[in-house]
Amino acid sequence: MAYETKLLERLKKREPNSIDEAVEVYTPYLSTVLYNMAGNSLPKEDIEEIVSDVFVALWKNADYIDLQKGTIRSYIAAAARNFALKRLNKKTDSVCIDDIELADQSAPIEQNTESNALWDAVMSLGEPDSEIFVRYYKFNEKIKEISKATGINVSTVKTKLSRGKRKLKIILSNAREML
Repeated sequence: MAYETKLLERLKKREPNSIDEAVEVYTPYLSTVLYNMAGNSLPKEDIEEIVSDVFVALWKNADYIDLQKGTIRSYIAAAARNFALKRLNKKTDSVCIDDIELADQSAPIEQNTESNALWDAVMSLGEPDSEIFVRYYKFNEKIKEISKATGINVSTVKTKLSRGKRKLKIILSNAREML
C-alpha cells in the first residue's frame, strides 16, 4: 500500500515518469483482467486500446482516487472492465436476456433500439452486476466460472442474476412508457 500511496502522490503532482511507471507495473495485470473478462471476443488491438484508455483515465482522474476506498489496482481494473463492456456492447447487434418480459408488449420498438436499451439498462446495474450479466448472457459462462472469475460466491452470483432481472424489468418497462 505504501508503494501505491507514493505512486498516487506522484501521479497527482503530474510527474511524467509516474505514468510510465504505472504503465510498466500494471499493464500485465490489466491485460490479464481483460483477457479473463473478454476472452477472444475482443481483438488484440482493442485490448491494447482499452489498456491505453485506462492509463489516460488514471492520469486524468488521479486527483479523485481515494486509497481509503480502494487501491490503484482496483480502480484500473474497474475502469478496464467498464471500457471493455462498452466495447463489447458496441459489437452486439441484437441481444435478448432470458425471461425478461416488458410490461407493455403491444408497443412496437425496433429490434436495435430495444437491444441498445437492454444493454444500457444492464450497464446501469453497476459493477459487479453488469459484469455478471455480460458473462452469463452474452458469453454463456456457467455460474461457477463467473464465481471463480469475479471472486463472488456462487449463491451470490445467482442472487445477483435474479435481482438484476427484476431491476431490468422495471428499468425497461419505465423506458418503454417514456417512448
